[in-house]
Amino acid sequence: MFFQKYYEDLTSDEADFIIDIYNVVDRLVYNSEPVTLVRLGYELGVEPNELSDYLTIIITILNKVEEEYEVR
Repeated sequence: MFFQKYYEDLTSDEADFIIDIYNVVDRLVYNSEPVTLVRLGYELGVEPNELSDYLTIIITILNKVEEEYEVR
């Protein structure tokens, strides 16, 4: 069985926004603060409902960042 891999082209603005999400998540986890869509929206200057398109990315980033700090 073949698996189809889906790749989406990102604009530079979207890539920069994802990097911004990573930076905020990293800072919040480092400071032992809860990571919520409301907090991310506040930190990033966007409405929390605008982050719903990035929910899977946010969860993936959060899991990786938490793993990173557990290893340290």
